[in-house]
Amino acid sequence: MTFRLSPLLTLLLLAGCVRPPSYAPPSLPTPTAWKNTADSLTAATPPAPVASSTPPTVNQPPAPGAWWSLFKDPGLTALEAQATAQNYSLQAAVARVESARANVRVANSYRAPLVTVDPQVYRTRLSATRPLPFALGTSNLGVVQTQYYIPVNASYEVDVWGRIRSSVRAAEADAQVQEATRRTVQLSLTADAATYYFGIRGLDAQLQVLDTARADRQRSLELTRARFQAGVDNEIAVHRAETELANIDASVAETRRQRLGLEASLATVLGVPASSYALPPQAGPLPVPAVPASLPAALLARRPDLQQAERRLAAASARVDVAKLTRLPTLRLNGFLGPQSARLGDLARISDSYTYYVGGGVSIPVFNGGRNRANEQVARSEADALVADYRQAALAAFQEVETSQADVRQYQAQVAARSRALRAARLASALTKERYRAGLTNYFEVVDADRQTLDAATLLTQAQSNLLGASIALVRALGGGWE
Repeated sequence: MTFRLSPLLTLLLLAGCVRPPSYAPPSLPTPTAWKNTADSLTAATPPAPVASSTPPTVNQPPAPGAWWSLFKDPGLTALEAQATAQNYSLQAAVARVESARANVRVANSYRAPLVTVDPQVYRTRLSATRPLPFALGTSNLGVVQTQYYIPVNASYEVDVWGRIRSSVRAAEADAQVQEATRRTVQLSLTADAATYYFGIRGLDAQLQVLDTARADRQRSLELTRARFQAGVDNEIAVHRAETELANIDASVAETRRQRLGLEASLATVLGVPASSYALPPQAGPLPVPAVPASLPAALLARRPDLQQAERRLAAASARVDVAKLTRLPTLRLNGFLGPQSARLGDLARISDSYTYYVGGGVSIPVFNGGRNRANEQVARSEADALVADYRQAALAAFQEVETSQADVRQYQAQVAARSRALRAARLASALTKERYRAGLTNYFEVVDADRQTLDAATLLTQAQSNLLGASIALVRALGGGWE
């Protein structure tokens, strides 16, 4: 027996032999434990991280949105709400998400037939000397024709191999890339807002320290002048007191300069002109959050930049499938249906005037100078590059988490040590001033004690500010908090 297969049936049979494309994220050496934790720092030997292969993917649950609630600061909460509502970079990222979602709808549209209605009217004249003329009456004459035509055209590409479906998967991955980019921008701007805000709070605390020191230096100057006028002390002590007071004034001016710069940066993040924004000074202790002693390494999978890199790789993998399937035959169906008549009034006689065409064809790529093969190689090379970029981004993420955790732990130890140093310096300064008033020591020891107190208070404020900055950096490194 002899069987004959039509071209359409042959394509469908071959399509059943094509394996659907599959994608899996590349493996990453993800640690199961961090090195710089409170437990590891107190241990004799830090535990070595154990590697596994659980790459971050878009399926990971996102981090809590309002991570700044960890700091329990109403002022920060209000600023973050303003930043997320008014920042122009975030608004641009949201618009790109909408654009990418629209591109998904565009890609899906190619899976449906294309139907158009094309009303036409035209008038033609056929030459009397055309080839194979037909007789009209007793002589050959030119023929003038007028036609009215309202066809409904339809065309449809049968996605035999899944090329269109692969294009849809690429568009969907691109949309997920833009969504991860939006979360990355939001995390970055909220972290920047918190950094600038707490930087200003730290400078306010520093100004408070300087104001206290200035009051002490003013009293010391008045005391030395009184002692000099009474003949108890010499003129050198007066000039030393004036020098110390002037140095404090210079430090106040420098601190205010730094505050104005951070205030301008915060205004830009908030989406307002720097010239019209001012953050009122706020005194009081800096709110340092309690960082857990140990953090699960799985939190790293929530980082939106890693999800962005992985989704970009997924889109490139789908485009490799598209480039590969472009080298296979394409099946397209098309046709039209509609009335056609030489008189406009006869178009309503559908039973007599309608005409139609139904057909299809197969386009088989035979030769194009190696274009399709080269396009596939380009897509594969781009995907290979994105694999390397993805793994490099993961290594950078591991580094940021380890560095931020180490900074938090060491700054915590610094704050504790600086607090002890400040208590001791204040006690020594008080005792030195009592001895000076009693005439048991000279003013140079008072100056030295005051400097040590000021240095201790300044270093404590800086350590507290650094601890806040490291905590924010840890939030950023973990993709939005440690909860």
